[in-house]
Amino acid sequence: MKNQILAATLVLACSLASAQALSKGKGDLRVMTYNANEGTDLLEVQAATTPTEFLFAVGATIAQVRETNPPARMQALAKQIIAASPALVGVQELDQWSTGPLNPDFTCGATTLEFDMVKELQDALAAQGAHYKVAIQAQQYTFPPTPGLIASSGFLCVQLANNIAILARTDLDPSQLSWSNPNSGQYTATLFFPTPVAVVQLPRAWASVDATSHGQPFRFITTHLESVDTTLFGLPSIREAQAAELRSGPANTTTPVIIAMDSNSQAAPLPQDPTYIDFTLAGYNDVWSQLQPGALGLTCCQSEPDNNPVSQLYQRIDLILTLGPVGAQNIQLFGATPASRTTDGLWPSDHAGVAAQLVLESN
Repeated sequence: MKNQILAATLVLACSLASAQALSKGKGDLRVMTYNANEGTDLLEVQAATTPTEFLFAVGATIAQVRETNPPARMQALAKQIIAASPALVGVQELDQWSTGPLNPDFTCGATTLEFDMVKELQDALAAQGAHYKVAIQAQQYTFPPTPGLIASSGFLCVQLANNIAILARTDLDPSQLSWSNPNSGQYTATLFFPTPVAVVQLPRAWASVDATSHGQPFRFITTHLESVDTTLFGLPSIREAQAAELRSGPANTTTPVIIAMDSNSQAAPLPQDPTYIDFTLAGYNDVWSQLQPGALGLTCCQSEPDNNPVSQLYQRIDLILTLGPVGAQNIQLFGATPASRTTDGLWPSDHAGVAAQLVLESN
């Protein structure tokens, strides 16, 4: 037991040291990206080939979401955000899950909100003494109330809304951070996939704010690009098309740009995804590769249930990119060590968070 306590103490000390390292350097603009994990990758739903399989897939999906205990994970994720102390943080997969009974005529009636990860994260941050508000929230895909079946408990209806958001600190002096012009939109390039009951659309979105730090303006953007590699099916890359829309749309501004995102585009290990390469060729600076060129910086992914005892992170897809006169001082991973898990052994997310300390430079 003494050895276990000593090991846990050492892990905690390393975690705290990592958080403190972010405070070094002349820049004090801290930004972060964190995929909060909606609790499922919807793989069962995508794999269903018959109506019966689809019913069980919907049931399996909500059962898995419940197993990941979103409220407890948002408490753990909030702790990681507080350790990084970002002025702005882009968060992906902040879902609302609702459930209700299935009517005798096999239709869905009213549902009740079961998990609201946006509110759960806000409440967790406030409960731990942090001061953040949602600057902008953008909806990606939604599923209407849909029949499902859980073998142990019977029929039910499940409803889903998938969101991204930008959280902004409210306790900073206006000279350190002020923001305005919250904006968002969905990409034209969209994934469609057939199910036994309907063709499902999975749009992706971006969100942005215009901000100022120490008199220097910049645009902060978060997004969650498509995860499915459609080129494997002989189709054009939806992810590349979405990234091109991002660069020509909200990122097309005269002010410096900071993108904090789940790119679903592998930056490490090699080979690098074409979408990532497109950003570098367009002049974007990858803060991690600049400051930590010898480290892989793996950010994804733990097991879907978030309960694997040993970390399974195997690729770096969560990125902080800059364009224009933005200096990079420090960058760290958060939520990637066992010490970050909940008391019942769940990782805060299947992703690690990435936080950077930047300085806006005068032209």
